[in-house]
Amino acid sequence: MGTNGRRDRRPVRYSGLIEPEAAGGGFNLIPIAAAGNFGVGLLLFIFITRVVTTLLCFSSGAPGGIFAPMLALGTLLGTAFGMAAAVLFPQYHLEAGTFAIAGMGALMAASVRAPLTGIVLVLEMTDNYQLILPMIITCLGATLLAQFLGGKPLYSTILARTLAKQDAEQAAKSQNAPAGENT
Repeated sequence: MGTNGRRDRRPVRYSGLIEPEAAGGGFNLIPIAAAGNFGVGLLLFIFITRVVTTLLCFSSGAPGGIFAPMLALGTLLGTAFGMAAAVLFPQYHLEAGTFAIAGMGALMAASVRAPLTGIVLVLEMTDNYQLILPMIITCLGATLLAQFLGGKPLYSTILARTLAKQDAEQAAKSQNAPAGENT
């Protein structure tokens, strides 16, 4: 905790000094990573750093979105997987960018447990409908895996946290209210 009662956000700030792609929303990172401008090692480093910083920011309660960082994380992991697959299976002439797009949709779909939303969103963003079959396979597979592993959907978790905070505020108000007053 910081001196003002809030969690200290300095580690998140400093991560941007070490690797600038590790900070920010991720919209600038997505096309750079999908184009294959980073090596697998750097992609995995940025991925791990962004997972940590996203979790720190999200758990701090600071205002901000989770949507763009989630898409960037999926792109990073998909690109790294695609580059590794291209090295392991050179006879198939695999494009890492295809895996980047599929990874983006898969992480989005698994996080919110909405495979159709992930498929349509990424297809509309990329305007590449040739990727519909890989998107269906990856989004459904990722959603089923997330469901099997037992995690809760992202927005359900956010809703539960918001409702718990409201309940705590209501309980505090009712304890502080004068005895004759109804709230």
